[in-house]
Amino acid sequence: MSPDPDTTPLAPQSANCPVCQGEFIPQPRQIYCSPRCKSAAHRLPPAAPAAHTCPVCHGTFTANPRLRQVYCSPNCRRDAEKQRNQARDEQRAIRLGEQPARPAPAPASVPARPEEALTPTAIRNCPHCDQPVTIVALLATPEAARPSITNRVPDITPLRRTP
Repeated sequence: MSPDPDTTPLAPQSANCPVCQGEFIPQPRQIYCSPRCKSAAHRLPPAAPAAHTCPVCHGTFTANPRLRQVYCSPNCRRDAEKQRNQARDEQRAIRLGEQPARPAPAPASVPARPEEALTPTAIRNCPHCDQPVTIVALLATPEAARPSITNRVPDITPLRRTP
């Protein structure tokens, strides 16, 4: 039986060392043929800044060739990250059989006064940290609406009264 051509391993590809021009078979992510060539390359004076094109705004910028700068500015980098995240989320939603989420449109009109906005049912201060807490109108019982705090353990608020 002959081996399947799709599963046969590929022969290692040889590469040339950028310092000594010697031919070698690189390991993954290996650039130089030896540690000696690697240290020699790092001792070389830096090359002139190279011109690159930003993949987001398509503007031209110069960058140090030793650095792996892809975008012209942090704003373009953030925009590219947002685009990648949005594409990833859309693919995930499609894979899960859901409708891809779209950003919500901006409201047509913003209320002129805060009173016109939706107000919570009630706001009370938390008995523990004294921060404002919104009280929801759908409480199960009147006892749950007004929990009693015992003096024995002041950090615990009971959900219901016990006999």
